[in-house]
Order: sequence, then structure tokens, then C-alpha cells
Amino acid sequence: MMSLFLNIDSSETRVFDASIFHPLCFSSPQSATLTMVGFEVGAVPFNPDGWGPPDSSSSSSVLSNHPTNVPFAPFSRSEKLGRIADWTRNYNPSRANNPRNPADAVFDFTGDDSFGGGITADEDASFRLVDGKPPPRPKFGPKWRFQQQRQLPQRRDEEVEAKKREAEKERARRDRHYNQNRSNAPRREAAAFKSSVDIQPEWNMLDQIPFSTFSKLSFSVPEPEDLLLCGALEFYDRSYDRLTPKNERRLERFKNRNFFKVTTTDDPVIRRLANEDKATVFATDSILSTLMCAPRSVYSWDIVIQRVGNKLFFDKRDGSQLDLLSVHETSQEPLPEAKDDINSAHSLSVEAAYINQNFSQQVLIRNGDKVSFDEPNPFANEGEEVASVAYRYRRWKLDDDMYLVARCEVQSVVEVSNQRSFLTLNALNEFDPKYSGVDWRQKLETQRGAVLATELKNNANKLAKWTAQALLASADMMKLGYVSRVHPRDHFNHVILGVAGYKPRDFASQINLNTSNMWGIVKSIVDLCMKLNEGKYVLVKDPSKPQVRIYEVPGDAFENDYVEEPLPEDEQVQPPAEEADGGEATAPANEAEEKEISPEA
Repeated sequence: MMSLFLNIDSSETRVFDASIFHPLCFSSPQSATLTMVGFEVGAVPFNPDGWGPPDSSSSSSVLSNHPTNVPFAPFSRSEKLGRIADWTRNYNPSRANNPRNPADAVFDFTGDDSFGGGITADEDASFRLVDGKPPPRPKFGPKWRFQQQRQLPQRRDEEVEAKKREAEKERARRDRHYNQNRSNAPRREAAAFKSSVDIQPEWNMLDQIPFSTFSKLSFSVPEPEDLLLCGALEFYDRSYDRLTPKNERRLERFKNRNFFKVTTTDDPVIRRLANEDKATVFATDSILSTLMCAPRSVYSWDIVIQRVGNKLFFDKRDGSQLDLLSVHETSQEPLPEAKDDINSAHSLSVEAAYINQNFSQQVLIRNGDKVSFDEPNPFANEGEEVASVAYRYRRWKLDDDMYLVARCEVQSVVEVSNQRSFLTLNALNEFDPKYSGVDWRQKLETQRGAVLATELKNNANKLAKWTAQALLASADMMKLGYVSRVHPRDHFNHVILGVAGYKPRDFASQINLNTSNMWGIVKSIVDLCMKLNEGKYVLVKDPSKPQVRIYEVPGDAFENDYVEEPLPEDEQVQPPAEEADGGEATAPANEAEEKEISPEA
């Protein structure tokens, strides 16, 4: 045994085994001896099997002055050096803070016999790790949605960081997959953004106007004057103002009443006014409202512009999108684009037009009492039953030598304090609460404001156009009906859940519709078109960008629209025999009725 004698003081000499020191302490296996005056304590037993004293020491190696059977344990119980940590135990975090179960702790000395009979549970519970508490629970955040069970704090090495990065990628992948399949609604396909008219290669693009320039325009027009009133109006039934979802009414079908969607140049009254040089610009309220609310539009639309001499005519094509009503146009939720899907954009547009027309006739008092005007309906044949509508041909002054004449519509009249007030009647339709997120049957009676706010978000362009048409017609009140399907999968049967009335000017300010900006857009388009040569042009809203384009087209363009844009056979509806001679009266509601009757037949 190699020993080392060190002089501690002048009175003692201790002998240590040099083998217990690290090999680096000495460069060669030789002993260093320092002999001083003192007494010999004894030899330290050598343990060839490991550190610490051997399990049993021979009698020769035991020091003579060392007491026997002294346990290897600290003298102060606050220094628990009997066992550093038992990492083989199963750590239960849910019971780690339970003082009545000390055996669940990482440090457990209750069963250690080296402490003179063991340590009580209270004394052992008083010992805590410096950093033994579990990691803090995150307060919020979607990335913790798939958080696993908390574990003991571990070293942030490269392997742990790599696992965290992989977990983050997996959570991001799950989030993308969840958003894509939310509400079982597929993403809006590119077909939803197709152009409303096929751009032919021989068309010449003259100008391109972004919507951002429209927001800066402003123009004030004086009060318009009525040139002529045609048609007849029925009185509004005020009992519909008291409707609630609990006493809903079934939406009726008016198959015998005809609705007319006649363009500007096909209107005999406008032709007569043009021959009399009453104005230089002619349009309808539907076309003007589309121009006025163009910055809010998402779907593509087109308006045909004809310059004849010094006059300008704004027209729509036969079967144009302007005859239908968009649904969920400004919504973030995509709509299916399959034609056979009842919730596709095209099917909902036809359904909305059908609902809107039937609603405008059901809320009237149909007892034969009507208010007639200067001339009858200019589009109806003699003896033909027509819908309750009045046409107001009004003239606005745009410049010193420029006037605009537009045909405006009102659907009903009501007497208030012996004064007649004109009404416009429109209907919002609910097709599936999953798309809007608001169930009308539950929220309409108690939270009508929330329902209207949702509709303003999802159908901003449609509501703005209705408001613009009411302002153009100087209607005293605009009635909005809430019509819902009987069942989300039944697009033929509907119920009226309620009717709300608004003053057009107040409602316009509520939806942030500026009248001066509306007329500024119209004035800028008119000024631009008046600089063009005589001919035919088309104004097209870009299907994917917030802008409009002006194309110069041949003079015979859109004359045979059914040849350029053929409809599928299942959507082609043959006119009845008595209307084969002619009438311009082709309405989307009639098409919807034909589709509805065919399966029943």
C-alpha cells in the first residue's frame, strides 16, 4: 500500500492512502513522505471495489482508536447525503405535491435504515429541490393544443430542441388541415372568379380603373325631378312587421304574376324620352346601383355602354348577373362551385331572386285596392296580371348641359297620417346556419342587430345596392325581410321569420354608404365614356382584381347571347305558348318555378 504522510501541525502526523487520490495528482507511482513530530492516527482502509469505506474491514485495517459500527450517515439531518436521487422511481406529477404520499417524490428517505430508524413523512416533506417544480402551464395559444403530459425539467440539448421543432411542424400541419376542412366546406374554386362575359380576342381594351381611385371621388347632385310615373302599387300589410320566428309564415308562390327585368334601350318610355332630348345619359336603377357600389363587389359583372350621337345608354345583357342576387359575395366562407349543389353561388343566386320576388308580393294587401299612376305598366300586355311595381322616371342634373334619366322602382305604398309613402321590398335569405355562423331562428328575436351585422359582413354589396336603389327612387322606407329555408337541404320551401324597416338615408349612413361618393363614381364613368367615339363598349369588373376595364366591342356583340354563352339543357326553359310572341318578361323566378314544378310533374 502506498502511503502519504503529511504534517498537519507540530503535534500530529496522519497517514493517507495515496491510491484514493486521482492518478493525475502524481506523475509517478511513488510515495512522498514527510516525517514530523506527532502521533500516528492509523491507516485508511482501501476499497478496491469502489469509493467509500469497504463493506467489511479486516481487523488489521481497523484503527485502534476508531469506534466500531458507526453508521455512514450525516450528523445533521438537513444534509441528506444518504442518497442523492432515485431516478428509477415513477414520477407522478399529479401527486407530487401531496405531503401524505412522500413515496411519490423523487427524493424519498422515509425507508432508509441508515438514518437510525428512518425519517418521518413530515421531516421528509420539508425537503424540496431547488428546481424540482414542474414547468409552468401555458396560459393560452393553439400550439399547446396537443401538449403532452408534463415531465421533469430536462436539459435543453439539441435533441430536445429538434423534437420541439418537429412537434411545431406537426401542429402547424394539423391546423392547416383543420382550417381546410372546417364546416366540411371545400375551398372556393377558381371557377367562382370567372369573368361574367367571355373576353374575345378582337376586343380592344381602352382603359383600366382600379377601385382605389373610386374612394376619392365625390360629386353632389341637386334633387331630381320626376318625369313620369307608370304602373300600380298595392298597399303594404303591416301585420308582417309583427312576425317573429315563433309565429313564422310560409312563403307563398306567385306563379301568375309576371316580373319584368327590361334593359335601358328596350324600355319604350326611355326611347320616347331620348327622342324628346330629355337627357343625354340613360340607365336603370339596377345599373346605376351596380356602378355606385362597385368598390364593394367581389364577383364579376359587366355593363354594356352604347354611344349614339351625343347620347349615352347603359345597358345590361340578356341573362346578365345583374338580374340575379348574389349570396355571401363578401363572406370569408367559400361556397361550393358545383352546379348541382344547392348551396353553390349560381343556385343561391337563382333562389335569392325567386325569394325576393315572391316576398315582395306576399307582404301586400291583395284585395284589389291599388294606387295607379299616370300610365300603366309599359311592359305588360293588356289583361296580363303583373306584380305590384311602380316605375319612376327621374332626371338628375350632372352638368350644365348634361342630364341623366333613370328608371327607378318601388314595390309598395303605405298611408301614414293621410300621406302616402313609397316602400321598397327586399328579402335576405338564410340557406344554412353553418355558413353564416348565426341561426336566425334563435337570434332574430333577441339579437336582431347581430343578425343584421352578420348579413352586412357577408352581403355588403347586395345590401348597399338595395340602399342605393331606395335612395334613387326616393323611397320613404325600405323593408328587409328575413326568409329562411324550412330545412337546410330544402331549397324550394321557405318561411318568413321577420320583417324590419329602415329609412334609406339612415341605413346608408349605418353601412357607411356615402351619397356624394356614389355620384362621384357615376360622374367619372360618364365623363370617361363621353370622350369615346360612337360605338359599343363593355365595362367589365375584373374577376380576380378590384378594378374595372373598358373594352371596345363590335356593333353586333351580345346580339345573340344565347349563342355566345349557351346554357346547359337542364337549365334551358322554353317560354309558354301564349308568350311566344313576345314579351320581354323573362324572370329568374319563373325559371326557378319551372325547375321546381318539373320533379313534381
